[in-house]
Amino acid sequence: MFDTLLSLPLFQGLSHDDLTRILESTHLSFETLPPESTIIRQDELCTGLTYVLSGEVEGHTEAADRSWSVVETLPTPMVLGLDVLYGRARVHQFSAYARSSTRLLTIDKHTVAALTGYFEVFRINVLNALTTTIAQQRQPLWTPAAATLEGRIVEFLRQHVLRPAGHKIFRISMRTLGAYLGEDQRYVSMAAHRIERRGLIQLRRSAIQVPAFESLIQAKL
Repeated sequence: MFDTLLSLPLFQGLSHDDLTRILESTHLSFETLPPESTIIRQDELCTGLTYVLSGEVEGHTEAADRSWSVVETLPTPMVLGLDVLYGRARVHQFSAYARSSTRLLTIDKHTVAALTGYFEVFRINVLNALTTTIAQQRQPLWTPAAATLEGRIVEFLRQHVLRPAGHKIFRISMRTLGAYLGEDQRYVSMAAHRIERRGLIQLRRSAIQVPAFESLIQAKL
């Protein structure tokens, strides 16, 4: 258990005595979920942190009007809920599902507050994680606009993923994508097929599959 906690970013830097105090005085819940289980659900209240320690996890994010969605593979270990645990919008922004046997560590909100107050290292780790997330979200806003329709499609896709790498499936029609881009669906479809011919995406009925998102955003379009 000590090794598990020390491997997690929020606990790194804590001493052996600190970890002993945490395990003796707080409730940390470890569990294993079977495949196809729901870990968190979009729009539900976030009541604590959920660490996914191992297993295969899939993230699902739906548009507010449910007209389209993104499915993506997420890396583990990872923490869920840190960005929405406090503040005004305290609901999960996406759903996460276990696609294999998955080990979890859950820490309720009151325990997170106690650890943040008692341990300076834990508090610094939380601040580092939050500021890193903010910086990552702000950086794309200052990226020069794409000059081609193909580039604009890639920019749109990049703005709506949880991480810019790995396998993605965008369940979106060309009509819906065109409406978001302010372009006729015919031109959007033609541009998407040009990207497909370069081997970067695979077009399906009302869906865009991206085998390796990092290759798509690195391509010059």
